[in-house]
Amino acid sequence: MSDNKKMSKEQLQINLAEIEKELQIKKNKAIIEYCDSNNPYKIGDTFTDHIGTILIENIKYDCQSFFGYSCVYFGCELKKDGTPKKSNQKRNAWQRNEIKNIT
Repeated sequence: MSDNKKMSKEQLQINLAEIEKELQIKKNKAIIEYCDSNNPYKIGDTFTDHIGTILIENIKYDCQSFFGYSCVYFGCELKKDGTPKKSNQKRNAWQRNEIKNIT
């Protein structure tokens, strides 16, 4: 028999929860690195999706996506002439919904 103390089920659950938490942190870090490496935009750029165009003020990450991992841009909605809409409304826009140059 081993000299080790017996571990309780409660301690096992605590240990497994800690491992799961560490794993999720590492997974999120890898996803963010992937998103950053595939992100052609920076704060101050404009981004167009199926809803319209925004001026990027902040970049976040979709680490739980069913559709794939991507950057999530946040910013003020712009009119077609590139000026902010009167409402000054802000919204999120997902990189995977990008619409390339429409001409």
